[in-house]
Amino acid sequence: MEKFAFFDVDHTITRHSTGRRFAFMGVRTGMFPRYPLLLIPFYYFFYRLGTMPVKKLAREIPYLKGRSFAEIHAVAMASFEKWVKKDIYPEAAALIAELQSRGVRVVIASSSLSVLIQPLARHLGVTDIITSEAEFVGGYATGGLRGFPAFGEEKKRFVEDFLEKNGGSPAECSFYSDSINDLPLLEAVAHPVAVNPDMRLRRRARERGWRTLRFR
Repeated sequence: MEKFAFFDVDHTITRHSTGRRFAFMGVRTGMFPRYPLLLIPFYYFFYRLGTMPVKKLAREIPYLKGRSFAEIHAVAMASFEKWVKKDIYPEAAALIAELQSRGVRVVIASSSLSVLIQPLARHLGVTDIITSEAEFVGGYATGGLRGFPAFGEEKKRFVEDFLEKNGGSPAECSFYSDSINDLPLLEAVAHPVAVNPDMRLRRRARERGWRTLRFR
């Protein structure tokens, strides 16, 4: 019986990357310099290939360093209101609502920062999130993360920790994702679902007979 449903965010619930939306809003508001935007296609390319060197590249966000939580939260909210809210796939929102109506506990599991995911979760009526966490000391960002990002094997470990604390097991779970990077968690749950899958995940889903959804 399905008791928990975990959802990735970028390209699964939303059409575009929440991190990219946040970065553009940061530039627009003057919080970030413009030139880091030039690196986004580079990261996106390796992300889609499933070869992102995450443990080397993603533990620091230097352009957040010294910024207050209030500043970062304000930019995240502006990004959500201007872009992310419109990016939500109607089919994803409807599916989440339908699962909740059946008593399934929906959890968002994303490698994005929690400050970016919280507005989305509230909008969708989801109370549980598993995310990467920016490090703050005295209310100001250090430019680092607390631990590793919720990505790949780490996302799987975070979900397993969540289930242990909440009396669940992977045999009672579904997981919805677009990315081959989420293969460890997709292989761990009883009900893996490929949503708008990238090329490698589409091939793996076909080989394994996993359910595939297309949101538009």
